[in-house]
Amino acid sequence: MGIIIHRKEKHIVENIIKHADTVNDTVKEFLKALDSYLDGDVEKTSMYTKNTHKKESEADELRREVSKEMYEGAFMPSIREVLFIGIDFIDKVANAAETSGDFLTLLQPDIPEEIKGNLRIMSDLTAACADKLADGVHNLFSNASVVFNDTREIEHFEGEVDKYVWKSIESIFKKLKIQKFSEKLMLRELILHVNSITNKMEDASDKLNIIALRLKI
Repeated sequence: MGIIIHRKEKHIVENIIKHADTVNDTVKEFLKALDSYLDGDVEKTSMYTKNTHKKESEADELRREVSKEMYEGAFMPSIREVLFIGIDFIDKVANAAETSGDFLTLLQPDIPEEIKGNLRIMSDLTAACADKLADGVHNLFSNASVVFNDTREIEHFEGEVDKYVWKSIESIFKKLKIQKFSEKLMLRELILHVNSITNKMEDASDKLNIIALRLKI
């Protein structure tokens, strides 16, 4: 079962779900920016980065509205606290996507062909991970037992991204002939920015697990 929702809480639940979906959208807009950059289309990269900012702002506004309403007494106290913390951690995912987009668009690092494939795979895995995070939030309010499956998949995708992060950084510092050390550092920073998104999603998934466990008590 999911969280028991009273009539006065229905609007809040709708906004919690909308917030998760908007965070997902934020991540997807950044990934479009990344994919466009890898294709060499700087103009589209800038456009999608602006979209990332817009979606992150929408998610922020929803988070503030939900937080205000929950502070006014929605949900049982034992659920209210973990829900509030969970929403905050999910919102950090959107923040990470926005920061990554800014880094990519403003600094425009020269990405070697040898690691573009790794970044594309990281992009696909991050998109799948974002979908699962949104699914987990939806399932809290319909079938909380399924949330554990969602979070296991999030952990799986995050682990797969980590593998490509390691491969890419190893290539940058040990295999590729990049003359300037500053360029190596910039590439490493880009990869870690992308990686930070799935890291934040894994953190958020831990909170979803806590909420789902609390529902069993």
